[in-house]
Amino acid sequence: MTVSTNSGSGQTQDPAHKGYVYIVGAGPGDPELLTIKADRALREADVILYDDLVSPDLVEQYGAEKIYTGKRKDSHHFEQEEINQEIVRHALKGKKVVRLKGGDPFIFGRGGEEIDTLRQYGIDYEIVPGITAAHGASAYTEIPLTMRKVSSSVAFCTGHPVSKIQVPDTDTIVYYMVASSVHDVLDAVAAKGRSPETRVAVIQNATRYNQQTFTGTLDEFRRRDKAVYSPALLIIGANISQFIENNWYSRKKKVLMTGGDSRRYRNTDYIIVNFPCRQVAGADLDAVKACIEGIDDFSMLFFQNKSAVKYFFQYLFEHGRDVRHLAHMSICTSGRAAAAELLTYGIIPDCCLESSSSAGLGLSGMLDKEGLAHQHILLPCSGNVDESVAAELREAGNRVTPLGVYVHGTQQQEDAIDLDFIDEIYFSSPGCVRNFRSLYSSIPERIKITPADERTADELRAQFGAGT
Repeated sequence: MTVSTNSGSGQTQDPAHKGYVYIVGAGPGDPELLTIKADRALREADVILYDDLVSPDLVEQYGAEKIYTGKRKDSHHFEQEEINQEIVRHALKGKKVVRLKGGDPFIFGRGGEEIDTLRQYGIDYEIVPGITAAHGASAYTEIPLTMRKVSSSVAFCTGHPVSKIQVPDTDTIVYYMVASSVHDVLDAVAAKGRSPETRVAVIQNATRYNQQTFTGTLDEFRRRDKAVYSPALLIIGANISQFIENNWYSRKKKVLMTGGDSRRYRNTDYIIVNFPCRQVAGADLDAVKACIEGIDDFSMLFFQNKSAVKYFFQYLFEHGRDVRHLAHMSICTSGRAAAAELLTYGIIPDCCLESSSSAGLGLSGMLDKEGLAHQHILLPCSGNVDESVAAELREAGNRVTPLGVYVHGTQQQEDAIDLDFIDEIYFSSPGCVRNFRSLYSSIPERIKITPADERTADELRAQFGAGT
């Protein structure tokens, strides 16, 4: 059974108790490109919902609750509608919320969709613009988007969907999101009559330590079989002939800092790449084991999001159990994304409680309405438990056991530092060496290694061999 109602402008929340939402552009990748106003909003925030392309180094500076809402092709932590409802959920609790987006919110950033939802609920908000990827890529590659006597017009386009690729009649065209469609875009440009000798540049990871730029002609790129990796930007136009191979950004040395004070590298010669010196704990494996072995003690499973579903079932299967062991339980979700994830395991939830109820019912009211109060609820969630949700469930007379099954606000191992772009590694302590060793089995010989002291040097030799 699904309890689902439309929100609309009929929401009856008291405006005095509503929070405030900032829709903020974080820039294209370099944390130092954040604006002063964005920094102020982040320092005042109670909750930060941040995207995949936002630097973790940037988010780590702030004390708010952090929720990673990353979206990559075929791998979404949150669907857009779920992000919208997560923003609303926190704002209706009176919190100050920052929705932190890569680049600029209004340039292929879905900021318009999010403020439409905020308007429906009567939640106050403001927009803080960010440096969009095209501007960042232009500056960090020395490819001017406009240039006197060369380019007097520029257009921003997207590489999706491939059936509707636009080719405007401008001197310079910038295409966003082309990792999987670059050849489709180039074919569309050629079909519009652009010369085969038109200059083309692909910039991957613009403004980041691992930025790469590939240049050539339209004809050359169409014949290439080279993969393009996300995030990628495509620039087309005669202004690319101004590209300087040894530009200001590529000349800088990249130093990986594992803890310690980075001031020794704070000059114009270095780019600092931060590596967390501590390991982030995942699920409490002992608690997970105890809950799964005692699953008969619970009468209800409650899932807030698809990550909770995914990781709970991962541990359920690892402990030799399957869905048959849940047959005695009611299973509920607080959103459609979690319900959809349950379907991948062959389970239709007993109820899907939409947080957008126009009747103004909280979770406890909706559960009571469905006759699902006074239960012993197992609440799979992130390690950073949302106590307000647990409290709402308890209001209906339920006994609630939160169970951390994943880390909320962290990215996956695929986001590890690419050592191919690092020139030097600074280790501040033996603990940092051990943490680094848990992710990397070796250090390329070409990389300079700088230990903070002799104890750290001894640990480096112990972990990586006598030659370090």
